[in-house]
Amino acid sequence: MSTEPGPGVTFKGERPSIDAPDLPQKPYEFVMETEVESLDKMHKVGRHRKFEIHVDEPAHLKGDDNYPQPLIYVATGLGA
Repeated sequence: MSTEPGPGVTFKGERPSIDAPDLPQKPYEFVMETEVESLDKMHKVGRHRKFEIHVDEPAHLKGDDNYPQPLIYVATGLGA
């Protein structure tokens, strides 16, 4: 398995081991880049590498409710 980041991902500093018992002594930064495009009303699409994530809002927030709200993705990511 490669330890090199893929497109849209960069490491700044030395990447710490996941088995390290202590926090790294030197600064470390993990950066993930994405593009977001606004479409109709509240519909937006985010792109990272080969993936697209569509978000929308319900009608009471001026959306069409065709895709999950952004916070649904956050909650799902925390639960994964």
